[in-house]
Amino acid sequence: MTPRGKGTLVLAAGLYLASWGFGTHAMYPVAVGLLAAPVLAWLWVRLTARPTELRRRTGHRELVEGGRVVVEVEIRAEGGLLPARATLLEQMGDLGSRELPLRQRGHALYGRYTIDPAPRGRYTLAAAELRVDDPLGLAESRTQLARTDTLLVYPRVYELDGLFTDAGSAGGDEGRALLHRTAGYDLHSIRDFQQGESLRRVHWRSTAKRRKLMVKELTELPRDESAVLLDGDRDASVGAPGASSFDAQVRAAASLLNRMVEGGQRCSLVMHGQTRRRIRIRAGGGDWGTALAALAAVRADATQPLSTMLRDTLGATGAAEAIDAARLYVVTAALNPDLAARLLAMRSVRRDVAVVWVDAPSFAGVERVPGPAEAASLRLARAGVPVARLGAGDDVAIALSSAIARRAGLG
Repeated sequence: MTPRGKGTLVLAAGLYLASWGFGTHAMYPVAVGLLAAPVLAWLWVRLTARPTELRRRTGHRELVEGGRVVVEVEIRAEGGLLPARATLLEQMGDLGSRELPLRQRGHALYGRYTIDPAPRGRYTLAAAELRVDDPLGLAESRTQLARTDTLLVYPRVYELDGLFTDAGSAGGDEGRALLHRTAGYDLHSIRDFQQGESLRRVHWRSTAKRRKLMVKELTELPRDESAVLLDGDRDASVGAPGASSFDAQVRAAASLLNRMVEGGQRCSLVMHGQTRRRIRIRAGGGDWGTALAALAAVRADATQPLSTMLRDTLGATGAAEAIDAARLYVVTAALNPDLAARLLAMRSVRRDVAVVWVDAPSFAGVERVPGPAEAASLRLARAGVPVARLGAGDDVAIALSSAIARRAGLG
């Protein structure tokens, strides 16, 4: 019973005592009526508080960020009476909570709400509570609904007309395309010689230094494979959810991968966060859906800089998750001289490197003053590393497409 219902009972009891004390018999019906109203309301609510089944539908197989998502709710009771109206209290994770009015239609309660625009992410719709009350608000019941659903909103993927590495950097340098290796080997580590191994693998410099035979441990580079490395630096994420610099990074990574999948190329997605994760996409795009779902749910939660992770990879401490692709596309909003040095070191061990630099301050409306990020970008460009700069409001398709396609579009 609600506080209003309890107050009505107190008022009814007081009125009854006053009528009895003063002998005012005409007030007895009023007192009885005030007493009966909350009691009948409580009985009605108790009769309608039956076990219920909750169903949610979005009406779309794939939800894309920035669009309009309509969630339809249906509640069916397992026998018994069904109230004409009710309220659903729903927790929606990062989207907050919502009170949804429900109306009876047939043998079920229906309601719908809209998320517009829908931000990218994985949202858990859980902890729903059905509240049934009477029209006067004298009594109510609350029923916990145990059903849990997941709402997955995918990042927006842009169709790219080629890649910015196909004809040089975004700054206009021509003829600096990434190499297309068909096969190769990368030096993984150096270890002691074991009896029976070929002398062709002897690393003579280390042998002369240590005065014992040392051999090269080689790792085969995947045939014509590219990797997109998404930097989830927590401190570099700027802007509101759905319009942040990290959301722009995710769109850029998804668009690069989509271009590779459409070209039938083997590729992989590497996500740098609290934990490092790699998803390989075979030729033909068989695992593209898995990668896209991972990009929908990824967050900027990395506590250590990307340069530290690359240092560990080059030092073979992360051998199980080493970035062994022949070509590496780094998507980051935390470009700095240390990261540039690490990328140039990777380039020196026969890996092609390209960078998508998301200008984080522009997403906060701050006018950028040339600083370490610009210096790092200039150093990479001078070394022949293609760099595409992506700021707030920039067209991802134009920024990441080939220079030839951009000129054709402008023409």
